[in-house]
Amino acid sequence: MENKLILSIQGSEEKVEFYVENIFNAGYAGVDQEKVQEHIDELSKLGVATPTTIPTLYPVSNELATYADSFQVQHHETSGEIEYVLIWSNNEMYVTVGSDHTDRKLETFSVPMSKQACPNILAQEVWKFEDIADHWNQIELTCWIKSNGKEELYQKGTCGDLMSPKSLIENFKQMNIDQNGNIFYSGTIGTVGSSLAYGDEYVIEMKDPVLGRVITHQYRLEYLLEEIG
Repeated sequence: MENKLILSIQGSEEKVEFYVENIFNAGYAGVDQEKVQEHIDELSKLGVATPTTIPTLYPVSNELATYADSFQVQHHETSGEIEYVLIWSNNEMYVTVGSDHTDRKLETFSVPMSKQACPNILAQEVWKFEDIADHWNQIELTCWIKSNGKEELYQKGTCGDLMSPKSLIENFKQMNIDQNGNIFYSGTIGTVGSSLAYGDEYVIEMKDPVLGRVITHQYRLEYLLEEIG
């Protein structure tokens, strides 16, 4: 299926016309392996199978990438996870903020299927990776969730808490995956509280404190009706 995205390079009039070839979602890609293990243990309590390799890459359908501000889900047990997103177009790498939205009920049965069940959200604005490469670890990631009109901080950290693009690109090379036309979701940072939470709306933010700029995206969930009949 053809999936065409029109991305804007923040701070310029330049647009990137991008045809998505493949999407890869990373899991358990944190630098602090103790925190990664805490996340694995947390998911295990919910019935999610323990990964056999860390990090893990989950390919998902190319049509799942979207910068929509709303989408429909089947029930209230889905949740977002803030991630940095790498985009390769015409052999140039761009970065933005995204959310690997996941069906938590389905995740207890199959992690790959749960990744396929919801869209992969990303902001429409991007930065050129070369502009932030020298201060990559300082890029801040923040996620807020809204439920019943109340907003709360859900995740906060930096890109330095996750595997670097250089390390992830090495994984691609080892698997003989061509980067051009691909989107890569980095895996997520830890939650501010002690457990996963569910919200009706998500606000995700990537902040560059060195160059003084921010990319923000907000999306809300719409819940389908119960089965009829």
